[in-house]
Amino acid sequence: MMSETGSGSVYQPLKKIGITKKTPFMTPGGQLMAFQRGDVLLIPFPFTDLSATKTRPAVVVSSTVYQSVRPELLLAYVSSQISKATAPVDYILNDWQSAGLLKPSFVRPKIAAIEPSLIVHQVGQLSAQDMVEVERRLRVAMALPQSVLSDVAKEPDFSQESPAIVQLVAEKSVAAVIKFSKAGHQTVDPNRLRTLLGASSVPEILP
Repeated sequence: MMSETGSGSVYQPLKKIGITKKTPFMTPGGQLMAFQRGDVLLIPFPFTDLSATKTRPAVVVSSTVYQSVRPELLLAYVSSQISKATAPVDYILNDWQSAGLLKPSFVRPKIAAIEPSLIVHQVGQLSAQDMVEVERRLRVAMALPQSVLSDVAKEPDFSQESPAIVQLVAEKSVAAVIKFSKAGHQTVDPNRLRTLLGASSVPEILP
């Protein structure tokens, strides 16, 4: 018996999708076109017993660093069978419509490595908030550290990351600095934020 048969997929299975070894997602030179974490792609996702595949949406979770050294993409499973979502590892998407999905759906941290030549098409992209929650579920499923701020601080160039994610991180960071400052922590300095952003552009929310 096949496990994870994919019943309740957001898309009906395609008997013949005519996939070739070169798709619109490959350059004429055979190079992978750029995909970002959070992109929702329609792919033949393998069953857990590897006996077959079913065409369904999946979310790109591989980093730009991974994709710079490896030819395949890492993708997480998406399903519309909301009743089967299991806490705390599965995440029910808030913005499923803007992600290009046809039904309310959840993401499961079940990962497949897929050649780009197997991509059927791009469906959409997760919102920044949904991607943050998906990443949190990935950390829970793999027992990774819940806080990666030390690694984030070492990131050499934030301009290479998703603008929406950088904006979200900045807003949360400013809120935390304000909280720490009001609590009297001497290791934070709101004036550095004023200097960085320009005093005239910063509303009177900083203590």
